Amino acid sequence: MPTVYPFEVLLDREGELTPVSLPEVQLQRQQIIKALEHLPRGAYWDQMYRTDFVSAGMPEERLITREDVEKIPVPPRRRILGELAVWPAGNHQDEPGEIKVEGAENTWVKIRSRQHAFENQTWQQFSEPEDPAEMLGYLFQHPALQLEGDGVGRYSAEQSSDGSITWTPQPPEDLKNALTTFVQRWHGETPEEWAEIHAERLEQGPDEVQTGEAQTPSALKSGFELRQPAPLRSFFAPPFDFVGPFEAYPLAEEQAYSLDGGQTWQDYPVNEPEDDDGEFGDFTDVDTFTATIWADGRMDWPKDALDASLAPRLSADLQKYTGADDPQNWKSYTEGVLKSFYEIEDENQDLPQVQAIKINVPNDLYEDEDSSDSFEAQVIEDEISFDGETWHDLYEDLPDELMSASEEQ
Repeated sequence: MPTVYPFEVLLDREGELTPVSLPEVQLQRQQIIKALEHLPRGAYWDQMYRTDFVSAGMPEERLITREDVEKIPVPPRRRILGELAVWPAGNHQDEPGEIKVEGAENTWVKIRSRQHAFENQTWQQFSEPEDPAEMLGYLFQHPALQLEGDGVGRYSAEQSSDGSITWTPQPPEDLKNALTTFVQRWHGETPEEWAEIHAERLEQGPDEVQTGEAQTPSALKSGFELRQPAPLRSFFAPPFDFVGPFEAYPLAEEQAYSLDGGQTWQDYPVNEPEDDDGEFGDFTDVDTFTATIWADGRMDWPKDALDASLAPRLSADLQKYTGADDPQNWKSYTEGVLKSFYEIEDENQDLPQVQAIKINVPNDLYEDEDSSDSFEAQVIEDEISFDGETWHDLYEDLPDELMSASEEQ
């Protein structure tokens, strides 16, 4: 077991730290403070808090635009409780959320609690989701999850094995130090890391970095793009890091190495995305049936899709979810669907009245009574009709009825 030294600190939005309780030994205090510099700050903190807020299922309306997300207020105060853990050599056990203390052997900072508060209010904390699928289910309800930040610049860094870096173009002075640190991390901060990362990008083992293409390069060249932070953090294409206030993305097609000091360059192979289900599985690989709901409250689905005893429960859930048979609630729900799927940002646009909607419902919706998944996190809209007869796929082009409504504005 490690020797641990508890601590408690406060942080503001920009990451400025106020100690509450730290170890008495100065070195340990410095190690904790240095490690906590990796915590999000500024726009990065805004993004992370809002992502946690959405993944906890707290928004009352669908988030479509950046402006929708930015309406979520971000608390300016944070309270971090944790411990500095020094492990016996060779006995470290990985734990989620650890931060390795740079320059210290067998030493990590473990964060036990992250709390937040608005001015003059009590500390609060988001609960950890029992099921990651539920968290992603909440996120996927909001089209704003797909938004990216605007690009602010592209830079190419050529680094030799002695550590010198040449930039094309030259980055702004206020970003140069941060970009240099970023590139050093990307290429490897030690000769050993430099060789290991090179081998990984060639899909070689470290022991193969001896001869030929796998020989340790004398220079590396990498292209990067800086973007404004996305409103919500992507779980599938996250940035490699933050550089100042910007997200940093290495450009896969602009990564190269040289074995002769930069005279000739060879591109690293670009890996195609693997066709697998990932850590959280394939959310489209679910057996479903289609329920049709009309504005007046009528509902229909295949009789053999659901046990007859569960029909009243599904009817009640669908009525509550869609607002069917309640003109005001139905209008609010269907307009939200149109704005969400077709990215309609004009709040004043008159939308045609929806007469019916088709929703995909999992076959096993009510099988797991202990499931913490909400009803809305498990169903998804599929088609919509403005006359009760002609159906439009919500995942295809804008229907004529909506195009006509837009032209009349």
